[in-house]
Amino acid sequence: MLEKLRKEINEIDKSMLELISKRIKLGNKVAEAKIKEGDHVFFRPDREQDVLKRIKELNPGELDNVRLQNIFREIMGATLDIQESFKVAYLGPKGTFTHQAAQKKFGHSIELKPCADFMKVFDQVQKREVKYGIVPIENSIEGIVNSTLDYLLQFDLKIYSEVHLGIHNQLLSFAEDISSIEKIYTHRQPYGQCRNWIQKHLPVVEFHETSSTSKAVEIVAKQNNKKEAAIGSISASKVFNIPVLASNIEDYERNYTRFIIVSHETAKKAKVNRTSAMFAVHHEPGSLFEAIRPIYDGKINMTSIESRPYRSEPWNYIFYIDLIGHHEDEAVQKALDQLKKNTPFFKNLGSYPVDEDFS
Repeated sequence: MLEKLRKEINEIDKSMLELISKRIKLGNKVAEAKIKEGDHVFFRPDREQDVLKRIKELNPGELDNVRLQNIFREIMGATLDIQESFKVAYLGPKGTFTHQAAQKKFGHSIELKPCADFMKVFDQVQKREVKYGIVPIENSIEGIVNSTLDYLLQFDLKIYSEVHLGIHNQLLSFAEDISSIEKIYTHRQPYGQCRNWIQKHLPVVEFHETSSTSKAVEIVAKQNNKKEAAIGSISASKVFNIPVLASNIEDYERNYTRFIIVSHETAKKAKVNRTSAMFAVHHEPGSLFEAIRPIYDGKINMTSIESRPYRSEPWNYIFYIDLIGHHEDEAVQKALDQLKKNTPFFKNLGSYPVDEDFS
């Protein structure tokens, strides 16, 4: 009986390999046809959204949607790597949540290039040393990532796509007991995501901020001090061979981070889109209301608005907004045109497909 089942599995594996090979060959033919038409963009977030949505609808139920979509992301990533070998810069080193988000988005075939800080990611893309860059922009608990907003303003790049990642923070240390921890290393965002847990279990701990969670784990691993701990991911624990002292210490179970992919390219319209923009207003009463009024008049859903200091002009602010819709939509285009007229500074950061996968 066992041998018979194994034989059936072998036959299915053979059929799967043949079908995957056939899919990749067809993908290559699509790439050849696009090149003949002068189109050299192979990673298409709108097409990705369509494929993953269709896979979800066709799912017979033996695998959950997350696992099934991950399989197809790997196949699409491998196909992309064959069509066009490109690099993706991410906030590193290995083991960061940004690293995990990059692997979720592009699969394990695409070459990923770690960067020490946010500016380096943007700079690599700006100089075309890599084709895409991925950085966090928003956490469901701690809110917007200010460094990303600052560099979106500074660099001439577009938001090309996005990806959501479920965040689970671990306390990593060589200590045998939590009570012996005196110092915690981590990035400010995960520290904020775990603030209540820390106050309850480590009320007098000393916080040391690092450029990333993985950098924090690297520091603790090198120092090998049982009085120190890092907040990081399971992936970082494996990369730096440091034990998990406490698991899933985030204050809220539904903890997600939205990451954006930045590029010189402009994303094509998908079925569900998001548009992001930044603008300044005159330092006058009611100026913000007048600026965004066209969004209300156009019945457009504004899902986010954040302010950042305008560094070149003290006590003035830049506003960041997210809208549901694409700039090619008549209502969105009209609202953006009016917003641009109403403000002394306006920058369209791009329209791109919404990632509806929360995993």
